[in-house]
Amino acid sequence: MQFTRITNRYTSENIVNNLLINRSKLVNLQEQISSGKRITKPSDDVLAGISVVSTNNSLGKIENYLKNIDNAQSELETAETALLTTIDSVHTTKELTLQALNASSGPEEMTIINAQIKQIIEQVKDLGNTKYGSKFIFGGLQTEPTPFTAPVAGEIQYNGSPDGSHERRVEISDGVTIPVNLSGEAVFGEYYTADWDSDVMTPDTLDGQGLLKTLISLSNELAMPAPDKDFIRQQLDSLDTDMQTVLNAQSELGSLSSRLEMTKSNLQDDQLNLTKIKSGAEDIDMAKTISELQFQQTALQASLQVSSQVIQPSLLDYM
Repeated sequence: MQFTRITNRYTSENIVNNLLINRSKLVNLQEQISSGKRITKPSDDVLAGISVVSTNNSLGKIENYLKNIDNAQSELETAETALLTTIDSVHTTKELTLQALNASSGPEEMTIINAQIKQIIEQVKDLGNTKYGSKFIFGGLQTEPTPFTAPVAGEIQYNGSPDGSHERRVEISDGVTIPVNLSGEAVFGEYYTADWDSDVMTPDTLDGQGLLKTLISLSNELAMPAPDKDFIRQQLDSLDTDMQTVLNAQSELGSLSSRLEMTKSNLQDDQLNLTKIKSGAEDIDMAKTISELQFQQTALQASLQVSSQVIQPSLLDYM
């Protein structure tokens, strides 16, 4: 009699364990259908789970690189717009300079021309202070201080990183960085007091370079009672040089933009391939899984019915 009770107990425990296993399978299938994923926890498939984690890490890095590229492209587009406007300003200045060289231009005409050139100087200074978001894009590594300021009338000083140490770089793929800015000093130049603190007994001299020096030098000469037309012609030649500098900068922006676009395309291809790999590892075949769920529900229901008949407590079980 004791042996029979042990056998019955063993049978009951075995049936209950099988019911729990079947129910666990059913719950797992329900979770898969709800999430659309074959792997809902690492123990579902250890190797596939490791693959999914690795793929997610790679996708996360690609997402960051794509964000960097989008921001860089937007900043370069902002810089290119500023350069296009600068080119227009140089064209206008050349036209005004040719008018000033006209033999019939008198003091009144010179005053009018100079007033327009002074407006262009302010415009170019403002273009040098172009912002992308909260950053001054032509200040080099120093994105917060205003790059171009006028400490005194008739001067414009560059306050950003010097040309050659101005690059701000962003990472666009594993171990690959690219500059996202130009040197404001190289593109726009400056015009400033060169030796204001060297010797109080020595007259200050002005120094500078590039477009702003040309514009301010031209304006200063036009303000003279009798402007030197040979000097004005020299500034016209300088404007051609300054124009080429801006055009070269524009070409550099174009090259950077092309490189960013190519890298972006490659990253998007990698992103698509990795997404497919991830999907193959973790996504379920919905129709197949639903069919398995229905089968498991039927099997569990049948097991419950059979077990209710097999496990019949009797008075002898308690003796």
